[in-house]
Amino acid sequence: MVSKKKIEGLKKINELLKNYKSILMFDLNNLPSKQLHKIRNKLKEEEIYTLVQKKRILELGLKENNLDLKLSNLKQPAIIYSNKDIFDIVKNLRKLKIKRKAKAGEIADSDIEVEEMNTGIQVGPAISIFKQFKIQTIVKEGKIAIKEKKVVCKKGDTITADMVSLFNMLNIEPVEINISPELGYSENIVYNKEILKLDEDYFKEQIKIAADNLFKVTVYISYPTKQNISLLLQKANKNAEILGLNLQLPVKDLLPELIKIAQLRANKLNNERGQ
Repeated sequence: MVSKKKIEGLKKINELLKNYKSILMFDLNNLPSKQLHKIRNKLKEEEIYTLVQKKRILELGLKENNLDLKLSNLKQPAIIYSNKDIFDIVKNLRKLKIKRKAKAGEIADSDIEVEEMNTGIQVGPAISIFKQFKIQTIVKEGKIAIKEKKVVCKKGDTITADMVSLFNMLNIEPVEINISPELGYSENIVYNKEILKLDEDYFKEQIKIAADNLFKVTVYISYPTKQNISLLLQKANKNAEILGLNLQLPVKDLLPELIKIAQLRANKLNNERGQ
């Protein structure tokens, strides 16, 4: 028998898939619960919500709603949902930065430094750790203080176990994380990871290029639109003027030009006779 918890979970997924404009999938793997809680709270302020559910329940919900979102590459999939535009959601996710503790073996994505501070740590074995990283310290009221800031791990370097011990001792969370969506769905369109990574300026530029090309095509084939009608009228008027001059039609608007042409021809004829 299916548990009540699973039934309620599936019901919740069905509701949000039917009632929200944009859906994104991300992987909870390697995302600590403390940081996830912070991320969820910050997103909620922007009317962007998250749902953590078992993978099997998510797959059932997607299948029942005929959504072709493959979760095979996600170890612990979760949902982001909102009525905002899908790329507005992605933009919010990019701005959202959360810190976590470092792990031995990770590569530093930026310089990691310790600041000048009173550590609150009693004088004792900890002194040797500071000496190991050549961090200048002094003792204040029996506690260790760092005299000046020091970079202990440069960008691109591997974080060691000793570095992790130092960071944890000083309550430093040097690793910056954010949610990177793997899949998206909005208004009957499925977006893969590569599309979701593209900057919004890219889409604006592509839309501008497409609009410019379409405008040129409509003008070339003389297809009237709200955007090109003024130019088409100018083009038609010019063509009509050229045709009228070639046919020497005595139209009011053409008379000044026709008289000028006639005078030029007369002058040319007189010059030829006088030679």
